Amino acid sequence: MERIEVNVETGEVKTIQLTPDEIAANQAQYATWEAEQAAMPPVVDLQAQIVALTAELNALKLKVGE
Repeated sequence: MERIEVNVETGEVKTIQLTPDEIAANQAQYATWEAEQAAMPPVVDLQAQIVALTAELNALKLKVGE
């Protein structure tokens, strides 16, 4: 694995090989991030829920009005 270092003043670009310790640290950090992402609740589409509930309410109103 490697990282790219760019000097923004000179435009010099260096490719630097990572040490085994840096690779292990990066892999551990990624594993932690994956676990955090898996623990997050799923994203809820509120607009879709509003539409579905409105349709349910309208259907109930029709039944009551019959």
